[in-house]
Amino acid sequence: MGETRSQSVLGRIATAGREDHQARAMTLQKAMRVTLAKVADAQMDLALSVIGAVVQKVQGDAVEALLDDAALLLLLDGPTSARGAALIDPVLVGGLIQQQTIGTVRPDAGTSRPMTRTDAAICAPVLDDMFARVHAILDAPEDARLVDGVRFGAKADDARSLAMMLDAQEYSVFRLTLDLARGTRQGELVLILPKPEPRKAMGDPDNAPAEGVKAPPVMSKVVMELNADLNMILCRLNLSLRSLQGLQVGDVLKIPAGQFPNVQISTGTGKIVGKGTVGHVDGVRAVKPKRKPLHATQPLRRASDQELVDMPDVEEIGSDPRATARRAKDSVPSRPAPVTQADGAEEAVDLPDLPDLDALAEAVDAPEVPENLPVAVPNIDMKLPPLDDLPDLADLPDLADLPDLEELSKAS
Repeated sequence: MGETRSQSVLGRIATAGREDHQARAMTLQKAMRVTLAKVADAQMDLALSVIGAVVQKVQGDAVEALLDDAALLLLLDGPTSARGAALIDPVLVGGLIQQQTIGTVRPDAGTSRPMTRTDAAICAPVLDDMFARVHAILDAPEDARLVDGVRFGAKADDARSLAMMLDAQEYSVFRLTLDLARGTRQGELVLILPKPEPRKAMGDPDNAPAEGVKAPPVMSKVVMELNADLNMILCRLNLSLRSLQGLQVGDVLKIPAGQFPNVQISTGTGKIVGKGTVGHVDGVRAVKPKRKPLHATQPLRRASDQELVDMPDVEEIGSDPRATARRAKDSVPSRPAPVTQADGAEEAVDLPDLPDLDALAEAVDAPEVPENLPVAVPNIDMKLPPLDDLPDLADLPDLADLPDLEELSKAS
């Protein structure tokens, strides 16, 4: 009886000491609670508090059920190719954006919108700073390994693609209920962190996996093995709602002229990624993608690239007078340029000697021209009347009796 009583007393003392140590120890939940408030105040001058924290263990095949397409889905990168995820409530995202843009947080209006990469860029520094500060103050080594080297990776487009990138066997899920601006907005932050597995360094020669141990997947290989859904669009028709409701089995829709056999290749979101031609292979319908001509991406300018250009040769039609005159002008040999010597002076061109002009004149038998030749003035009569019969100027009347010009002007 005495031994049993002493053991029970020691057990109670040990239990009380363990509980006291656990109460004073910095656990992962407590570290996140303290750190998030400091990070929000330091980066955004925002009053943020964690009013609830729940931790649970989840197997890898059950992670997809935790993801929500309406939330901001973020991929977290860890050491040794480990990957986790973070889900941020759109209400919290809107509050963080308001604090960053207008400096205050307003109540949620209830409107929803798709999350963008801008939202991820605003929330990423908060997560990175939180993980760095949490790792520095943790007491438990297993908690420190859980958040060691974790940082923001990328924004995921949807829950399905994010779930395909999470390939760990077990995860620790942290559900943190956050309060922004003293009750103005409240939402949930979910952190999905993979259970750390001891792995050897990359430079270790014994890095090869042992027998029966699965090698860690390579990120590039995982991405290249993802399924890509493509849609082949033959044509687009505009129908009224009445005609669409009246369609029955056996009705024929007329395809616009010039559409078949060409199709457009589009993704699930409607983005056109290429064009193709409808055909068949081994009795099965198939589409052959059309490649872009080489000159569309690499201009071909040389004469040697003529064979690579997928264009017909164009010949000149008819005759252009201007082109004909231009060709004739080009065919006339140009005047040779003067030959210059080394010092820059022009060298004289040898020309043939001209004959003596005096000797040339004597050789020509030309008649002599008389010195006194009559000058003929055509169409002029040279005979003038005699001047002796003109009256004498003395017989003219005297002009002294003429009236004065001033008197004539007064009389008029």
